[in-house]
Amino acid sequence: MSVMDNKPVIILDRPAHAGNIGAVLRAMYNMGFQQLRLVAPRQFPHPEVADYAVHALDLLERVEVFATLDEALADVEFLVATTNRPRGHRQRSFTPRQLAAGLPELSPASPVVTALLFGTERSGLETVDILRAHAICHIPTWDGQSSLNLSHAVLVVLYELMLGWQEGKTFAFDPLTEDKPATVGDMERLFVHMQETLAAIDFIKQGQEKHMMASLRTLFNRAALDRREVSILRGILNEVIDSHRRGLKHALPD
Repeated sequence: MSVMDNKPVIILDRPAHAGNIGAVLRAMYNMGFQQLRLVAPRQFPHPEVADYAVHALDLLERVEVFATLDEALADVEFLVATTNRPRGHRQRSFTPRQLAAGLPELSPASPVVTALLFGTERSGLETVDILRAHAICHIPTWDGQSSLNLSHAVLVVLYELMLGWQEGKTFAFDPLTEDKPATVGDMERLFVHMQETLAAIDFIKQGQEKHMMASLRTLFNRAALDRREVSILRGILNEVIDSHRRGLKHALPD
C-alpha cells in the first residue's frame, strides 16, 4: 500500500474558529481526504462547523477530538508540519507540490499513519511542535505575504497532493483524450479545400497562394484540430462556395 492509498490524517492544533473547522472539512471532502483530528478546539461542537462543511457532513461525524497534541500524535509514524515562518529548521522543507512528489519516498515503505499538522490561526505551530516533525511543508506566497487563513492553507496543500497523486477529475474538455485528432491527410484535404474556396471568392489573389496558405497552415496546425472540427470547417467552406455561387447567379442580368 502506498502513501496515496493510506492518505494522511489532517490534524488541527487548537483551532479557534468553528467556521475554519467546517471549511477544512469541506476542503478535505473536495480533495479526497477522510480523517480529521482536532486538538483542544475552542469551538467544537458548534453549529457553524456544519454550516461551513456543506457536503462534508459524513466527515464531520468522524472527526476525532484530543485534549493534547501528544495524544493526537500518539499513533502517527510520519509527521509533516506546516509553517510559513523561517525558524532555522533542520528538517527537509517542501512546497505542497514537492511534497506530493516526495512523500511516498520520504515516509517508510510499509503502510504507516502519516499526518499533516496545522497550527492555530493566530500564531501557527510552536517551534517545539515543529521539531516533532519528520518534514516541513511551506506554501510560497507573493512578496513574502505569508499569513494565510487556516482553511485556505489546508486547501492549497491538499489540492497539490491530490493533483500530484493524479487523483483530480475535471469537467474541462480535453480534445487530446476525448476526440480523435485530425490526421495529416485530414488536414491536407482541408487546406486544399480552403485554398480552392478562398481563391474562388477572390480572397487569395493570384501569386499570393504560397504565402497565404503557409500562414493558414501554421494557424490551423497550431490549433491541433480534431476530426469533427475539420468536418465543421469543410462544411463552412462548402457553404461559402454555395453562397458565393448564389450571389453570382443573382447578380447576372436576366
